[in-house]
Amino acid sequence: MHRRSWIIPALVVLACGCAAVDPGVTATRSTRDSRGVFGGDPDDPNGSSVPREYPLIEGIVDFGERGPVHPEYDGYLTAAFSDIQTYWASAYPEVYGEEFVPLQGGIYAGYPGREAPIPACTREGGNASYEDIQAGTAYYCPLGDYIAYDDDDSLPSLVESLGREAVAVALAHEFGHAVQARADEFDQPVVLMEQQADCFAGAWVAHVAAGASDVIVFDDRGIRAGLVAMLSIADPIPTDGSSPLSNENAHGTGFDRVGAFQDGFLGGAMRCKSFFTEGRLEQLINLPFQLDDPNAGNLPLRDPGPIDPEFGPIDIVTLIPLGLDEFWVALLEANEVAFTPPTWREFAPDGPYPTCSGISAEQWPNGVLYCAEDNTIYWDEGYAVLLAGPEGFGDMAVGYLFSNAYSEAVQVARGSNSTGETRALLNGGLTGVWAAWTLPTNAEQTLVLSAGDLDEALITAIIRSDPTTDTDVNGSAFEATDAFRAGVLGGVEECQARV
Repeated sequence: MHRRSWIIPALVVLACGCAAVDPGVTATRSTRDSRGVFGGDPDDPNGSSVPREYPLIEGIVDFGERGPVHPEYDGYLTAAFSDIQTYWASAYPEVYGEEFVPLQGGIYAGYPGREAPIPACTREGGNASYEDIQAGTAYYCPLGDYIAYDDDDSLPSLVESLGREAVAVALAHEFGHAVQARADEFDQPVVLMEQQADCFAGAWVAHVAAGASDVIVFDDRGIRAGLVAMLSIADPIPTDGSSPLSNENAHGTGFDRVGAFQDGFLGGAMRCKSFFTEGRLEQLINLPFQLDDPNAGNLPLRDPGPIDPEFGPIDIVTLIPLGLDEFWVALLEANEVAFTPPTWREFAPDGPYPTCSGISAEQWPNGVLYCAEDNTIYWDEGYAVLLAGPEGFGDMAVGYLFSNAYSEAVQVARGSNSTGETRALLNGGLTGVWAAWTLPTNAEQTLVLSAGDLDEALITAIIRSDPTTDTDVNGSAFEATDAFRAGVLGGVEECQARV
């Protein structure tokens, strides 16, 4: 986030009334929550709540002379690859009207010193080096119609940090490129090919989650892992001031990749078919990096000073409440809704905690909560420091929580009757509505989103989500990210329709 150097009075147009939307996998960072784990169970090194062992399926992966050496994931990945091919043998004829041709070149595990050859992905032929494979973590080669992955460094690290389901989803993405080659659509813009491959991965995950696989199981944590995978393989933020999509090899932001994955999960492989013809390129959100921003797109929690005499503190605790007030006060006034902006008050991580009717003592730690009794948003200062600091996710991680609490104040002012999970998801959707208003394309607000901010919000939505779909408190990871994206892309009406 960053602050504009001018303020223009907010002009809000009410769209609707509201009562209470070169291919290869490379992880850009390891994303972890405040306990050091993101997308996995701290007690389960495989990142899965399903205590199931998967025996190795022979003939799926060419392990070379070393053979399988990773019992923590080798059997699981052979099961995943087997099911992915079975899935496409059925789905491809339905989508493209032709018989599916199995992968001709095979699947290779690469490692240093491997003597069994892996074909080079070049027209000149020859063999691929381990360095070629390591550079991409995993990739599909259309020339040899094969998939190769780094079985020595990158993949083991990804399994350790993200869980084996997330890695299976990333490999399902690579298989999506094999589908594109069979559909003769390998000449499309790279970012759209990546979007479609993400969509194909989502379609496969939905198939497994529905219990349609004979060899592999995905539960709610597996779906969460799929979303983590999409965020983890997003493009790094360009720091040269260029637009993320100006690079012809751009793969897309986490925000857009999660959306493509969810499209496939909800609509199946048929939904993915139209990605090249539906004007999707124009729908992608393209936030550039601001070279003149002294905070490099990431506001500090508190301005260390010296304080700008004209603008005051340039920090999270000042600008996010200001930005929320700018948007919601004008919008509610336009709808003739009486509204007094909430006040803000931090509390220490170890207490003493605030007291408020309807909020239990267990909710305060790591909390950002709205108390209707005194119209105050209380926030755990220690948790905000963690989220905004170098070991956290960035300013919009705090912004997401601040906005969710503010959205609760909006729902109270509107007299919303929604409760429980529905109310929590609507708060996330309304946060998306506010986030859309802070995009750089809107010249009316003080606070402006920077490159990477939407991804930070999605990460926070996932780590604060329910572990299962039947927990029914904050919404599952899929529901929470879907609600936020619906608010960003579709406004109040769409976010309300999703919940």
